[in-house]
Amino acid sequence: MSTKSLALTLVRPRVLELRQVFQDERLRAGQLLVQVEYSSVQPLDGEMFNCSGAFEALQTPHVMGVEGVGVVLKSCSDTIPEGARIAFLLRKFFNDDRHGAWQKRLVLDEERALILAVPPVVGLNQIAACTTSTVAALAFLKPFAHGSQIIVTGACGAVGLAAMQLGALMGHKMVAFVRGPERASWLAKELSDCGSVAVVDTEAPDWVKLGCFVCSKGESPDDDDDVVGGADGMLDGIGGEVLTLAAQHLLRVRAIIVRFGGDEQGDLFPQAVQRLRLQVMRENVESFMKTRDVVQRVEAAFAWIGDARYRPKAWHVASWSEAAECMKDQPTWTRFQTQVKPGRIGRIILKFD
Repeated sequence: MSTKSLALTLVRPRVLELRQVFQDERLRAGQLLVQVEYSSVQPLDGEMFNCSGAFEALQTPHVMGVEGVGVVLKSCSDTIPEGARIAFLLRKFFNDDRHGAWQKRLVLDEERALILAVPPVVGLNQIAACTTSTVAALAFLKPFAHGSQIIVTGACGAVGLAAMQLGALMGHKMVAFVRGPERASWLAKELSDCGSVAVVDTEAPDWVKLGCFVCSKGESPDDDDDVVGGADGMLDGIGGEVLTLAAQHLLRVRAIIVRFGGDEQGDLFPQAVQRLRLQVMRENVESFMKTRDVVQRVEAAFAWIGDARYRPKAWHVASWSEAAECMKDQPTWTRFQTQVKPGRIGRIILKFD
C-alpha cells in the first residue's frame, strides 16, 4: 500500500519544495515506520542544495537529509517496539537511492540506517543537535590510545564540539583550537567540567607559542624539539594555515592526524608530515557504522546527555519550511541563521512541525 508523505524535495539547484511523495508502508520483517520530528542541516547538505562539488550530477527531484530523530509508529522489528523514540543515520549517507530523511514519515531498517535508542530523559531536540556529529566524533577518536593529547581544530563546529566533549569524557587530554576570544571564553567555561580541556584562540598573535606550552612542545615554535614533547594527534576539519603550523610545531614524532574537512593545506604541510613521520588518515564514518559495537558506543554517549555531562549545542532551530534559507549565503542582518554566519557554534536543526 503506497501512502503519501510530505518531504523536502530539491526540484532543481537551490530550489527546495515541500512535496508529497509516495512510499510503500507495508512493512517487512525488521522494518519500522517512523514519524520524523527533527533533522539537521549538514555541511554536505549545502553542497547538495547547490548541486555543487560531489553533487554536480545529482538527479532531481531528490528528497534531502541523511539523519533524523522521531517516534516509531509501526514496527516489524523484534528489538524496537512501537512508540520507541529513536535516532537514525542513513548508512549510505548521500548515496541512498531511496528517499532521504527530510520527510514526515519514513520506512527504515537496520540495513539502511544506523538506528539508535534515545534515552527517556533526553529530549529529541537534544539528540537532533548531535546525531551525526556524535557518530563522526567517535569515529575520528577511535585511532587514539587512552589518555592521548589531541588537538581539535574548528572546535566550535558540531563535530569539533562533540569530539572535544566526548574525548575529554573518555579520558583524553583535549586541546581546542577556535577563532576569536568570545568563542574561546565560551568554550573554556562550557567544557570546564568535562575533563582535561585546554583552549587556544588561533586569532591571537602568539597562539603557536601558547600551543607549544599547552602541548609541552618546548617553550616556543623556534625550539627544534622533534624527539620529545608534543600532542599525540589532531582532528582537523578546517585545513589551511592552522593545520600546517600545528603540524610543524605542536605534534610529537609519529603523531596521528585525522582529517575530516578543509582540503586546503599549506605548502609546508607535507614537509612537516615527512620530517615528523606523521600518520595522516581520513577516518570513514560509513565504515565506523559497520563496526560491531557502534550502537553500544553511540548510545553510551547519548546517556551522557541525560547526565548533563555531554551537552550538544544547537545553533538555531528552524522550521522545515525555512530549510532552504539555512543553506544560502545570507547577509548578517537577516533573521535567518545559516551555516556560514560568523560566530556559529554547533548545529542547525530542523523541526518537522
